[in-house]
Amino acid sequence: MSVKCVPTEAIVSKRFEDGLNEDIKLFVAVLELKEFVVLVEGACKAEELVKEKRKAEIESRDSRKRQWNKSFQSSSKKPREFSTRSATPTGFSSRNKGKQYSTSVASVGNIRSNKTGMPIVWQTSSRRMPGT
Repeated sequence: MSVKCVPTEAIVSKRFEDGLNEDIKLFVAVLELKEFVVLVEGACKAEELVKEKRKAEIESRDSRKRQWNKSFQSSSKKPREFSTRSATPTGFSSRNKGKQYSTSVASVGNIRSNKTGMPIVWQTSSRRMPGT
């Protein structure tokens, strides 16, 4: 009766394999190892491979992030150049900066300014508004 209480090497190996991480289990299952000692050695090697693979993936991901950040930084320099220019909107002189103009969005085609700095609004039909 004591023989039934002691698990066989195949049972121990099976329990060990069942408790492994899924990635490691895939490596070991393919080999179909039945000896416990050999199974443990194979699992250790598989674990090292999985760690190396994860490390390589992280390094690859970080490398892509660095390249993306470099391209983002180089493209973000352009708006900074424009932001150093005058804060006065195009088509308005600085003396009229405080004045507000109300224009219907539906009627706006093109906006430009005349000599006084007042905006000239062209309607979508390309006609000038009365008085301009």
